[in-house]
Amino acid sequence: RRPRLSTPPSILAVTMIAQPVPTEADGSAPRHSRASGVRRLAPVLALLAGAGAFAYYGTGATAPSPSDIKLAIGKPFVQGIIALFELKVDQITLQKPESQWSHFALDLIAFDLKMDIHMELLFFGAQATLASAEIDLMFRGERFGTLSTLPCPLGGGGKIKTQMAGRLVVDDVAVFQKIARAVVHEDEFTVELYSTLAVELRGSDNGCLLRSEMCKTVGSARIPGVTFAKSVTLRGAQGFAVDMRPLQLTDLPSFEPAGKALISLEARVYNPSTFVFRDLDVFSIDVYTDDSWPKTEKPAADSLGVKFVAVNTESGFWIGRGNSSWFEVQGFLEVPEREYDLVKTADVFNHFLTNRKTPLIASIAGSSQPFYSAAAKGVALRAFLPGMSEQGKNSNIVQRAYIDLDVPVAVASLLNPMSGATLHQYLYVSLSNPFDATLYVFGLEAEVLFNGVHVGQVELKKLSLDEAIVLPPNAHDYLTPNAYPIELHALELPSLLQLLHEIAPAPAGKGITEVDLNARIHVRVGGAEPILVYMQHNVSAQLKQFSSLA
Repeated sequence: RRPRLSTPPSILAVTMIAQPVPTEADGSAPRHSRASGVRRLAPVLALLAGAGAFAYYGTGATAPSPSDIKLAIGKPFVQGIIALFELKVDQITLQKPESQWSHFALDLIAFDLKMDIHMELLFFGAQATLASAEIDLMFRGERFGTLSTLPCPLGGGGKIKTQMAGRLVVDDVAVFQKIARAVVHEDEFTVELYSTLAVELRGSDNGCLLRSEMCKTVGSARIPGVTFAKSVTLRGAQGFAVDMRPLQLTDLPSFEPAGKALISLEARVYNPSTFVFRDLDVFSIDVYTDDSWPKTEKPAADSLGVKFVAVNTESGFWIGRGNSSWFEVQGFLEVPEREYDLVKTADVFNHFLTNRKTPLIASIAGSSQPFYSAAAKGVALRAFLPGMSEQGKNSNIVQRAYIDLDVPVAVASLLNPMSGATLHQYLYVSLSNPFDATLYVFGLEAEVLFNGVHVGQVELKKLSLDEAIVLPPNAHDYLTPNAYPIELHALELPSLLQLLHEIAPAPAGKGITEVDLNARIHVRVGGAEPILVYMQHNVSAQLKQFSSLA
């Protein structure tokens, strides 16, 4: 039989750890002394001491009285457990508190935070709880705020999942914005947590509800002054991978022609981060052209081009983890009346009308929630606006051309070397409006191409506001009331003769053909006046006198 120890091994170990460490003559600790090694191993030895205590009392030794629990599970033992475990964060949920204005009045920003965490602890032998604490939060060595936590249950140790909840109060906005950008753009990053807190223990006679083997001790104890220092790794959103649907323009009441129009966009994001962003509420977003495209080495925030549109999310907006549902943002065109800005805005429309994706940058202008506004203001995200093809529309503004021309006379003139190589004729144009808002057409210049070969030039003179061609939303086949000049050039005579042959009435020709127009169209839409420069493909061409206009 093993002899009973008169003194529990935990007390022996703790007594040994508490012995004074020899010092040098100048009062400094020896660099490589045994005592210094022992001191460094104190948390581990304390753990061994605690484990020995449980083994000792498990052999039948008399259990300590409630007042002796601090000896059986002392501060060094608890400190050792807290120091050695790795804290892993599964999810952080941010949501607005019931009241945050008292902090806001003091130039502080407050928000509620819930951390779903898991860890693997050595067994306490009692039911343990981290008491309420003030935890300092640091990002890359800079402190940005305090997390005031509620009590956090740790169970009796082992593998546990629990939740740490509290209120995050930000007192250094500059550092807070740095971590906000890490959340948005980086793959992962670390945050340091530090506090001196208390650990509360309850034994089998004071409410320990765990299995009997996890409640080895009796009594209860509050062990203050425990150092809680952890570095946690968090996942970032990697730019949120913004996805957009085609834009829509809707007329609004206005005192000016083609005044402000409501722009509606549907978008969704992919959030691979650790964070759930509740209560984002109304976010204001400025949308810019991307000045660095197609070279995107520069960060989005440094590549802002021309401000194209300003939009807002709906109230109650929030972003969960993974793929979000589609959400709508609405706003207005906001384009300064400067040539450069109008050209860049026209590029957006040109890409849209030619079914090409447009590179844009969404820059956060603010939020109705001060917490998110401070964190996200100035954050920039790259996105692509899809072309019109996804809406199944024909993006041509010019649909048909009706030429007032006598084909035999035109052919004879072209073949007569004394007549010159240019025919001066007139045509009527049938126009359509690919937008959901009123479109004013002020002018049109277009190169006429037949089978890819230049055969002519069309020019509608620059019209005044009163003379402008007004196309209602989604109008189709709107015939211009006036005829406009067209020049047919015989630079490539065989191609021009083939065009005239095809538009000639049967049986001499087909009566109709198709041409392409390399066009510059002066328009006004949604309060802006861009010049739309894009190819009008497969425009129908026929003779006026043999059409429905005759």
